[in-house]
This record gives sequence, C-alpha cells and structure tokens, in this order.
Amino acid sequence: MTKDMTPLLGYRLKLAQHALHRRMEEALRPLGLSPAQYAVLAELNARPDQTNADLAERAFITPQSMQGVLTKLEGSGLVERRQDARHGRRQLARLTGEGRLKAEAANAAVMRVEDLLEAAVHPACVQDAVDLMNRLHNAMCE
Repeated sequence: MTKDMTPLLGYRLKLAQHALHRRMEEALRPLGLSPAQYAVLAELNARPDQTNADLAERAFITPQSMQGVLTKLEGSGLVERRQDARHGRRQLARLTGEGRLKAEAANAAVMRVEDLLEAAVHPACVQDAVDLMNRLHNAMCE
C-alpha cells in the first residue's frame, strides 16, 4: 500500500519550494527574467567576477545550464564576461551598468515575495523558521 505523502516533512518542504518558485516566476516575469537569471544577477551584484561554475553552484543549476543563462544575460546586455588574467581559460562574469539596474529592480520584486513568506510566520518566529530551515539543510548535507 502506498503511503500518503501529505504529512511527510520532505513533501511539505517541496510543496512550499514549488509555490515559492511559482511566485518568483510571476514576480520576475514583467522584468523579463527567470529565477535562475535573477540568481545570477543578484550574485554578481553582491560579488562581481565569478566563474560559470561558482554561479551554477549558487543558483542550484548545472554548469551546462549556467552557460545558457549567462549567454542569454550577456546577449541582453546585462552581463559581460572576460578572461581571468590569472587563469587564461577561465571566464569571469560581471554586471554591466544596465545589469546593476535590472538586478536592483529584480531584487525589489523578489523582496515582495519574501515579504509574503515572512507574513505567514509570526514576526517573533521568523528567526526560528530560518534556524529550522538551516537545521534541515544541514541534516540533509551530512
């Protein structure tokens, strides 16, 4: 007999993650961005000159998929890539001026989604929720 997955913690986490992803897609669509593209813009806004592999890890996608994301962002004039002076075969990505503006607009849209998440939790419990998510993540990484 198949077990009902509804009460399972992992299922509930995946359900919440799926709903969050949908909301982020909706928030970013007017800006012409996907959640993966937003992740790249946000990362490069915080830490310029990152490699494809670094960005892929932080955006939770494969390096092959990241190549496509970067190519599209570069074609849109939001990102530029250059050879790493210390490692000739590596390329480093950074935002253009237009990319920084788009990153700021996208961040504002994503923060509205984040506000929806926080509104679902009593203000005194937000840090507890963050701590719980960190414990769950750490348990799965052991």
